[in-house]
Amino acid sequence: MTPAAVDASLDAARSFFPRHFPDERHTEFSCGSWLLDPQLREYLPAGSNIVRFQRRFTLEPYQEPEGIDADVEVRRFVFRTLSTPLDRLPRRTVLQRAVVDHLAAGRHWRWRVGRFPI
Repeated sequence: MTPAAVDASLDAARSFFPRHFPDERHTEFSCGSWLLDPQLREYLPAGSNIVRFQRRFTLEPYQEPEGIDADVEVRRFVFRTLSTPLDRLPRRTVLQRAVVDHLAAGRHWRWRVGRFPI
């Protein structure tokens, strides 16, 4: 998503919560995803939409998540397959190359949680 599309989505959320949950006070947005893994910055251009999305968040200290394997989630999202061997995955985009190179080097992706004020 482009920064403008993210802004539009956040603006919609800012009006949604008070309208539908008037008795609750929401003060921040929260996200948990491999997309927030700072290791992506080693591979992606500073102006990429993913890096720009990451910059919105203050990350919580890393904790190994229960029941989530970020390597699996990255492969599922980027390639839509878990069965294709690493050396046979496509490498057409910067993100695809980043995922394959990172895993081929024996490294792992991390599921990160971040927040920022509404």
